[in-house]
Amino acid sequence: MISRVEEAQSDRAPIQTVATRFTQRFVPVSFALAALTYLVTRDARRAMTMLLIACPCAAGLATPTAISAAIGNGARRGTLIKGGTHLEGIGRVAAVVFDKTGTLTFGRPLVTSVVTLSDRYTADQVLTLAASGELHARHPLAQAIVAHTEEQHLRAPIHQACEVVLGMGMRAELDGTRLLVGSPALLRRHGVELPEEAQGWTEQLRGGGETVICIAHDEDLIGLLGVSDAVRSGADTVIRQLTDLGVSRVVLLTGDAPETAQAVADTLGITEVHAHALPEGKLQLIRDLQAEGHTVAMVGDGTNDAPALALADVGISMGAHSSHVALETADIALPAETFPHTTRHAAELTAGEGHDRFDFTLALMIDGLAHRY
Repeated sequence: MISRVEEAQSDRAPIQTVATRFTQRFVPVSFALAALTYLVTRDARRAMTMLLIACPCAAGLATPTAISAAIGNGARRGTLIKGGTHLEGIGRVAAVVFDKTGTLTFGRPLVTSVVTLSDRYTADQVLTLAASGELHARHPLAQAIVAHTEEQHLRAPIHQACEVVLGMGMRAELDGTRLLVGSPALLRRHGVELPEEAQGWTEQLRGGGETVICIAHDEDLIGLLGVSDAVRSGADTVIRQLTDLGVSRVVLLTGDAPETAQAVADTLGITEVHAHALPEGKLQLIRDLQAEGHTVAMVGDGTNDAPALALADVGISMGAHSSHVALETADIALPAETFPHTTRHAAELTAGEGHDRFDFTLALMIDGLAHRY
């Protein structure tokens, strides 16, 4: 944390750069005026008086002091601001893009449905095979499946190899067979189609706000899991407050299905939803918003969000359980797990950016009065 704060303080905000340039240009002028005063009057006291009055000390110190104070203030509260540029950028944000799982929701989902689609597999076998594929995955949905298997006192077989398919799920090798655990898109990518029965179950589960996980063993779809995640308390209040603060676009962006995403959006009052978004799709949305002239903040917590966090004008990682990649990529890291704390932090950051401009303006006014009197 200390090293990050030091790096942040070395990253200057644009307003701080303006103050530095003003000081660098005006200081030599101050010395020149003092020297000219001495040459004309031959009075050292008059020359020193001119130097003290003309030197823009207040202008040079006001902005760096305000930015250092804001970064230090955030650090004491556990909020990591990785530079003055981001501190100033948060005050200009006009569009906020939220990830769903782990950001607007708690990221602690529960397995609520287990559906078998093959007579050769029981519900317990479907669950243990799903857990086998997800054993080494970091996604909250994967961890929920593994945890539910353990709670049922079931033992997941150990796979021999696995691969993360970003935005889709996991592919694993189990005793010479192929195991797919993830979205319908993952199955289609590997040539496994969803029969009508599976499509009917998928629509039913999604209609109830559940995220659907498909399990395929070799070439056969053997079952579905329904996973639900509660919306964070206070999230609806935050959406309203962002609108009141002048944010013109609030977007829900997720790799989940449209039905599940819309259920969360309706709960929170979000009107713009982008579902089935892979990392490339999230990047494209950020680009489109920036092309429309918006200053964009991206709020996320997962590895899939990292490219969008990097591209956004301000990337914000949400929650203490954010992935290491998201924490490293984000410009601002908020540790709070509840949205009221997050709102307070955001308000403090915006206020800090306003104080920078106020301090710089006040410093110039003080210098102007000193010159006059």
